[in-house]
Amino acid sequence: MENKMSSVAELKERHMAATETVNALGDKLKQKRLLLLDTDVAGYARSQGKTPVTFGPTDLVCCRTLQGHTGKVAL
Repeated sequence: MENKMSSVAELKERHMAATETVNALGDKLKQKRLLLLDTDVAGYARSQGKTPVTFGPTDLVCCRTLQGHTGKVAL
């Protein structure tokens, strides 16, 4: 019985350590995503010798179609 108790305690400790590791990795991933969202894409493109793509207020249209849609578009 003593071996089972120590192995259960050991498993609990390992589980807690693994949970902490996973949570820390999740936090790092969240920080990386936020950094990517804050990236100055135009500045990065210029630093790479590229011309950044720019869109005016009406140059980009996003459209979604549904099965059975009539094809009419309301603006």
